[in-house]
Amino acid sequence: MFKKAWEKISNAEIITIFGHVVPDGDCYGSIVGLKNLILENFPDKKVYALGTGLPKYFSLIGEMDSCSDEDVSNSLAIICDTPNLIRVEDQRVMKAKDMIKIDHHLFVEHFGDPEIINNKCISCSEIIVEMIDSLGLPFSENVALPLFLGMVTDSGRFLFQPIRSRTYQLVGILHTKPMKIKELYDLLYEVDERILRFKGYIFSNYKKTKNGALYLTIPKEVIHKYGLDYNTCASLVNSISGIPGSPMWAFFSESDNGQVRVELRSKGIPCQNIAIKYGGGGHVQASGCKLDVLEDHILIVNDMDKALKEYNSSCTKKN
Repeated sequence: MFKKAWEKISNAEIITIFGHVVPDGDCYGSIVGLKNLILENFPDKKVYALGTGLPKYFSLIGEMDSCSDEDVSNSLAIICDTPNLIRVEDQRVMKAKDMIKIDHHLFVEHFGDPEIINNKCISCSEIIVEMIDSLGLPFSENVALPLFLGMVTDSGRFLFQPIRSRTYQLVGILHTKPMKIKELYDLLYEVDERILRFKGYIFSNYKKTKNGALYLTIPKEVIHKYGLDYNTCASLVNSISGIPGSPMWAFFSESDNGQVRVELRSKGIPCQNIAIKYGGGGHVQASGCKLDVLEDHILIVNDMDKALKEYNSSCTKKN
């Protein structure tokens, strides 16, 4: 698969690289890292990293590109970290004349040739490092740092288990380059005072169901009060993780148009099936979906509570 993908890349004159809506560190890192990898090996190609990226890291890792519709139409599109086309942030991807898929999520939809999918990898960036190692591709710190960002963030600083021993070997390959690790971690742990204040709201207002499911609804009025946006608020879902007896938690963050971003997380029990039920998806223990109105959060909360009731019952029987 790696060889076939690289042959397509070597033959394409224009390459566009896409990721999912609401980009995270792995989406952004894999797109920029792959772009730099291609340009370092084929400096005469036109290669575009498309989407909004993560502006917080632009000064250290690089900005996103703009690209004409004509170039997209004549390009080989590489879709990173995205299991289905409807979740691609820049929907011009549908105009591309050819596609390659690189992803680490559970399979959702066939597209691209080849489809490089490995859900044992902690991140899409890890798959790209695997390709670098497998094909013996030369690369610089401009490739290594964004891919390291992807691996660090999607693994929760290598906290989320299980992580393959191979993952650490691949990190070691990236560390052969002089990456600006301290500068990256300084950005990772930088705290916005607005978020700090909002965390006070989180800790004072989250709720718990009878069987231990934790959740927080975040109306748009609250989001405006703290000067944040609904995506940022939703991304703080792990603020209420780690509470004993509560292995599943969720945030419901309302946008200005009333649509709700739902972030589901769990430990030792799947939550992905709940997200899929409401048109979403993701990882087994880290998933998301959308709701049309905030009031519908109770439907998901009830499903979470039911899942935990069954989980607690099964644990009791085992003991």
